[in-house]
Amino acid sequence: MVFFRVHNSHLVNLREVKFYNKGKGGFLILKDGAEVEVASRRKEALLRVL
Repeated sequence: MVFFRVHNSHLVNLREVKFYNKGKGGFLILKDGAEVEVASRRKEALLRVL
């Protein structure tokens, strides 16, 4: 799986993820410096994929 929906409005390419910052849902920092919010209900699934 290359793409993952981390939020209703965000679909990310997992190959572009640089860092995951923890929090209630947290957010991803991508290689281009963009910050993408992660929905709290999708956090567990995202951590399993990463």
